[in-house]
Amino acid sequence: MNWFPENPGRWGFSISDIEHLKKITLDKVKFLTEKDVKGRELYSHVQKLTGINTAASDFTSDYVSIGCSEDTAAAGIDEVRKTLLAMWPWRKGPFRIFGIDIETEWRSDFKWNRVISHLKPLGGRHILDIGSSNGYYIFRMLPHNPAMVMGIEPYTNFYMQFMLLNSLARRDNIFTLPLRFEEITGLTKKFNTVFCMGILYHRRSPIDFLRDIYSMMTADGELVLETLIVEGEEHISLVPEERYAKMPNVYFIPTVPVLISWLKKAGFRNSRCVDITKTDFNEQRKTEWVNTESLEDFLDAMDQTKTIEGYPAPVRAVIIAEK
Repeated sequence: MNWFPENPGRWGFSISDIEHLKKITLDKVKFLTEKDVKGRELYSHVQKLTGINTAASDFTSDYVSIGCSEDTAAAGIDEVRKTLLAMWPWRKGPFRIFGIDIETEWRSDFKWNRVISHLKPLGGRHILDIGSSNGYYIFRMLPHNPAMVMGIEPYTNFYMQFMLLNSLARRDNIFTLPLRFEEITGLTKKFNTVFCMGILYHRRSPIDFLRDIYSMMTADGELVLETLIVEGEEHISLVPEERYAKMPNVYFIPTVPVLISWLKKAGFRNSRCVDITKTDFNEQRKTEWVNTESLEDFLDAMDQTKTIEGYPAPVRAVIIAEK
């Protein structure tokens, strides 16, 4: 298993960057694969499938497709499906792995299709995906020919899912590290495009977080920011008392004008909202690949315009901002 990319200096990572990232990555991997109960279990599933040779991959359609059913002749398609299912919950997707459709909780293709036409061309760019999950968006970037894409994902399930998927897809210009954002802010490496989707409302200090992102971008840098919002033009922000849609770590849900003002304070310019979408059951749903609650459990059963706590139901906006 290639836990760390070969020769990252080719993408402009300095020696100090490489030493720092490699050490903390391999230390985390050692813990996950040797001491952590969940990590060891997930890694055992990864090991079962990484030796399968894949005939082809397709990253251009809504279902990220890797391999075909014939590739599993030796392992057995039923055993492969059982192993993939054991790595649940599968949040972002969908995927088609060896012809097996992984119907993920989120139809992330909906969001991707809403976003991609608004971006600067990704060809040749160095991209950072903060909270990259299992890499669905990273794989969707590949047909646009980026120079490289680096994801960071601290959650073990999603990190191991990516490591499995890319061990099958074998793309050497993409990688994910099992790190928190705070562990990479000291890099000298700068990125042309930064994706930050579904993260901002989990930050206690959103402006400081945006400033850190700003500092990691090149002069022509572009930020793709997707987050929960409160609808309206007022200059207000919802601060949930305890939980929002059963999530305990949601701190600020602003209106778009507040979000734009945060970006301005962080140094960004030309910030504009390119999409506002209310989350519905077509985009977020419970499937057999998800062993946890989903949107239907987060909303008031008697009034689906509200969360179970009585707050406005989830609405998400996409903001594009430039350095």
